[in-house]
Amino acid sequence: MQSTLPSYDESAVMDASSVARYAMDSKLMVNFYVRAVQNNFKTSQEGRPIFDEVEFIRIIIPGDTKTIIDTKVNPEYRHRFADKYERFQKGLAQAQSGTPLEVWPQMTVGQVAELKAMHISTVEQLADLSDVLAQKIMGSHQLRQKAQAFLEAAAGEAQNSKMAAELEKRDVEIAALKEQMAQILKVKAKPDSPKAA
Repeated sequence: MQSTLPSYDESAVMDASSVARYAMDSKLMVNFYVRAVQNNFKTSQEGRPIFDEVEFIRIIIPGDTKTIIDTKVNPEYRHRFADKYERFQKGLAQAQSGTPLEVWPQMTVGQVAELKAMHISTVEQLADLSDVLAQKIMGSHQLRQKAQAFLEAAAGEAQNSKMAAELEKRDVEIAALKEQMAQILKVKAKPDSPKAA
């Protein structure tokens, strides 16, 4: 008797595992750049220092000043951070997206400087700070709660703004339909012109 095992798509399993593995990548500070690296072989051949331009990546966990990955770019990094790598290739800025701490009214200049020293530059990064990393920053638990509340309120306001825009669009469409209906009724109300005999 032959048993049949259910088949599965290995690439789908690998994609699902890599999605789970790198789920927190959006919270990382990632920067691609070019560094001049001495080419020892060419240097020995030419008898003078020869350097090659090599792509590097710097990965920083917001709130963690001790763990910084700074290494050569490999295919995994190109794939994992494809949007940032594409911006790097096009010569565009690779800035973190989010609300800068400087524009958030809850922050003092000193707090902004302290958080930036901890590699935290946006309200979103502050809100997502882990408990372990938050313990290293004085008063960060309250700031983190304020940041979370600010983001939740902003998300609610965004929904309200979207709904208001949709209602305004609907009102404009209704007004246009009413105008068309009025024009149609005017045309129908006019008596037919007399026919020439």
